[in-house]
This record gives sequence, C-alpha cells and structure tokens, in this order.
Amino acid sequence: MDLDVLQSGKTCTIRIKGALKMGEQLDKFDAAVREAFATDHPFLVLNLEAMPVIDSSGIGSIVNALQQSKKLGGDTKLVSLSPFAYKTFKMVHILNLFSVFEREAEAVAACVA
Repeated sequence: MDLDVLQSGKTCTIRIKGALKMGEQLDKFDAAVREAFATDHPFLVLNLEAMPVIDSSGIGSIVNALQQSKKLGGDTKLVSLSPFAYKTFKMVHILNLFSVFEREAEAVAACVA
C-alpha cells in the first residue's frame, strides 16, 4: 500500500493506494493520521478510489480518525469510495457517519473551521 499525503491550510488529504488492512499498511495509515493531527491539520480528506480492500482493522482506523478529528474541531471526509469500500461501509452501518464526495476539491472545500 502507498499513501499520497498532501497538507494545505488545516486540511490533510490522504490518498490510499492499495489494501487497508491489519499490519504494515494499517500502521502506515495510522502514522499519517497522527502526523496530520500533530502538525495542526484537524480536517482529513481520505481518497479511497484506489483502495480495493479494507478489513475490520482498517474500518476501525478510519472511524478512529473521524473521532479524533472531531475532538480537534475538524472532520474526516471520504472521497471516491471504491465499490468494495462503499459496500463494506454501508454493510457495517458507518457510511452515514461521514460526508462522502465525488471529488477531492469538493471535500477540501467542505473543510471549514
């Protein structure tokens, strides 16, 4: 799994490329989220277009990122969910916790302090 991390203003955009599941992939994602919060980026935009698979640990990390960002006065937005991610988030009843966008620019524009 690769991550593209872009920070701008109070927003950190993380593009997940590959599976988000327990192990090194998840550790890498969690480290990127911690780094975003540590550098005063309480708004996360998670682009899931190139994430073909997610397991329960990955779901837990994304929900945790949402909770932490809200505690910091921010939010976590989802962009371009892959079909698998969409079905999985809907199946475990967490899709409604997030604002979901088609394009990154729309999600970033919705990140207002």
